[in-house]
Amino acid sequence: MHSKSWWLALGLFLLGISTYIFFNSDFYTANQLNYQMNKMVSQKEYQKMKSIASNQNTYSFLKNLSSKNKFQDTTDSQGGSNQGLYYVTVVKNQTLDVYICKVNAINWQVIYVNKQ
Repeated sequence: MHSKSWWLALGLFLLGISTYIFFNSDFYTANQLNYQMNKMVSQKEYQKMKSIASNQNTYSFLKNLSSKNKFQDTTDSQGGSNQGLYYVTVVKNQTLDVYICKVNAINWQVIYVNKQ
């Protein structure tokens, strides 16, 4: 019986470590970035676009995107810290700089977008 408890504890430990690694991976944060940007465009959230756009040119670009335009080819993190990260992504053949910040243990929020 002692052996089963040890294996259970080891399994839970490994599950916890794996979960932590996943939620702090570039795959997860880039996926959250793409999801948030695609949702904002498809739902035409103009106020949110305006609040995160670096300037009028970036805002106009975001505002005029179609819901068929999808954010894709998001890079791995290009820099930052455990509280904020910088990415480069592409939509409609246009490269954008995107900054995201950590909201809580597993969620990130897009806070700034700049059209290159």
